[in-house]
Amino acid sequence: MPHEPKTDSPLIIDPAASGSGTGESMFDALLMHFSGTQVTTDLDPRVVKALRAEFDRSEFFGDDMRRLWAMCERVVVQSGRVPGGSGKAINLLNLACGYCEEGAVLSAFWGRGGRRVRQFAMDLRHAEIDKARRRYAATERMFKAAGITKVGRRDEGLDVEFIADDATHLVGYGEIPEHYDVVFIRHQNLWHDRAIWQRIYEFSLARIADNGLLLITSYFDREHLLALELIKSLGGEILVSERNLSSRELSYPGKSIDRHVAAIARQ
Repeated sequence: MPHEPKTDSPLIIDPAASGSGTGESMFDALLMHFSGTQVTTDLDPRVVKALRAEFDRSEFFGDDMRRLWAMCERVVVQSGRVPGGSGKAINLLNLACGYCEEGAVLSAFWGRGGRRVRQFAMDLRHAEIDKARRRYAATERMFKAAGITKVGRRDEGLDVEFIADDATHLVGYGEIPEHYDVVFIRHQNLWHDRAIWQRIYEFSLARIADNGLLLITSYFDREHLLALELIKSLGGEILVSERNLSSRELSYPGKSIDRHVAAIARQ
């Protein structure tokens, strides 16, 4: 059974900054992330209005991302954990990221309140990482085209670093940290190869910083339960596991986008 969260635990989310987890709050957070400001009132309202219209038309930030945002907000609050504590920076590792549809969204989610986010997105497949780089660059261009000049620079930790390699080789990349406040795995795929995914889970748990979180999402009910069982056997503590009731059903029976989301700590 999932861990029962403490009702008096501090929340990672500031209600004044996050809103209700709707698409609007996700837009505001993305806007602040790509403009380098902490409040949207610093920006020209006409520019913001035009960009919101562009955002609503964008293929990058559809309903799946809004639902993922809301579910992450929900499970993180329920976990009672505050990854990164009161610090001004957070290290985020996005494993098996594929073409990283969620890259900008994760940076904006964890960067609320002006926090510096260092995201490292990793996948074994070079072709997927190449797509991820192009996708993130296209997202930046969308904001620039609307008149939002990005203040943040790479040395301020606002960009995503994309890496095509085995996660276990991370420690050989010099400036990349050994531990992360958040490790994120979207649509973990235990059924594909249990041995490989066991190694990924072991690596993830070993790399979680103090008070950090491992967040996973799953396509299937049964696969999610098996993943949680395996993670628990490896020393993980399941703080929260939630069924995403608004997840988009796919053509394969019982499969849907981010069907389950779980927050896990290292015991």
